[in-house]
Amino acid sequence: MIPVGSSSTLDLFKRLTSVPTAPFCESAVTRQALAWINANLKHSVRVQQRRGGVVVRYQGGGDGPALALSAHLDHPAFHLTRISAKGAVGLLRGRLPPHLLKGSRVEAFGAVSGDNQPLAEGIIGLSKDEKIWPIEWTRPPRRGFKPVFATLALTPYEISAGWLSSRSIDDLLGCAISLEVVRRAARMKLKTNITVLLSRAEEVGFIGALGLAHEGAVNPCDSVISVECSRALPGTMPGLGPVIRLGDKACVFDPNLTSLLDAAAVKLKRNDQPVQRRRLVGGTCEATGYLAFGFEASGVAIPLVNYHNGWGAEKVAPERVRVSDIEPTVQLVLEAARLFPAQSLRGAIHARLKKHYTKLAPLLA
Repeated sequence: MIPVGSSSTLDLFKRLTSVPTAPFCESAVTRQALAWINANLKHSVRVQQRRGGVVVRYQGGGDGPALALSAHLDHPAFHLTRISAKGAVGLLRGRLPPHLLKGSRVEAFGAVSGDNQPLAEGIIGLSKDEKIWPIEWTRPPRRGFKPVFATLALTPYEISAGWLSSRSIDDLLGCAISLEVVRRAARMKLKTNITVLLSRAEEVGFIGALGLAHEGAVNPCDSVISVECSRALPGTMPGLGPVIRLGDKACVFDPNLTSLLDAAAVKLKRNDQPVQRRRLVGGTCEATGYLAFGFEASGVAIPLVNYHNGWGAEKVAPERVRVSDIEPTVQLVLEAARLFPAQSLRGAIHARLKKHYTKLAPLLA
């Protein structure tokens, strides 16, 4: 049984997973996201397509900073080279568990796929360096069709016994949650500003997010929250709600922005919805990239089992989250967005100080 409120987020996630994705090969899933935005948010947001990803702006609070929700459109996969009738060579982009890959099945796709029907199927061979992997076709591509990338042959979407399973929960579920937050904010006519950053190529060093920051797609006064599904670690447990992420493997996040998430969690806890709080060091997320570029950044995550399709498992497997964790995550981020305009975060402080300086700076003469 799907928890009340989760269906719209799950419907969007199912749509996003109806096509494959990979670092630098996010065109198909981007099309799905844009089609959903056009159908559900057309008159409520402004959309920009950048090299680094898609920027969606809801401006219900007038001029001023926005709460930016960062999620990524890619998932680890193999870039194919030396393609022949017998097989191909796969360059692994992103981090999959190397000790589980030999003998695992893959599905190969073209640059832009309209569905999950692969152009070819194969078996992964033994790698010498855990970067380059030989692939032997079990079903080669037809003449005239050239596969570009390959993913592990795992279910795109399945719900069973309270678990959501998919080859790419990280981070297409984060994308679905972020867009659902904007949909609800627009429906409620919230007087706040929200920007959704759907970035590309996160799995190879958050290249898309760095591009968005470098190109000025994100206002320096905005506050960035990474919306992720991150490896479940001791101290966090699937089924006990979202995690306010105090940091990742690389660094600790901004305490002022984390306090906004703590304030938002109060509302959930009043309704007996648990919220977890921990530094998740199983990986590095885009909040670190934005922090490095001078932004105020923090994070929210859903505890993830079978991180990157098998870390902690005995064989490659779909990633899994508890369905019951999804709706509370939407509610937590939505409440943070509602509270955001009244918080003394960097953007608001910057505006006040700038106004004060403009008024009194002439006295320095």
